[in-house]
Amino acid sequence: MQDMEVSRISSKGQVTIPKPIRELLKLNEGDRVAFIEEDGKVVITKASLLALRDLQDTLSKEAEEKGITEEDLLDELEKVREEMWNERNK
Repeated sequence: MQDMEVSRISSKGQVTIPKPIRELLKLNEGDRVAFIEEDGKVVITKASLLALRDLQDTLSKEAEEKGITEEDLLDELEKVREEMWNERNK
């Protein structure tokens, strides 16, 4: 069974996110959260993570359209790491 936390809705529609959930999502005061409806359920996530997922999806689609494989990306990443290592150790 999944863990469950319960919170009450205030008269203004506000909900306190329980501490275990804030800790799990690494939420701090001022952070933004996103509510996503999936199959009649609502998922809450840190908004920055949602933006990162959207960016990842966009980059994946663009790479696929251009015929760039994951292996191509990993090879290029290794080249960049090597260049950075060499630059740092001059």
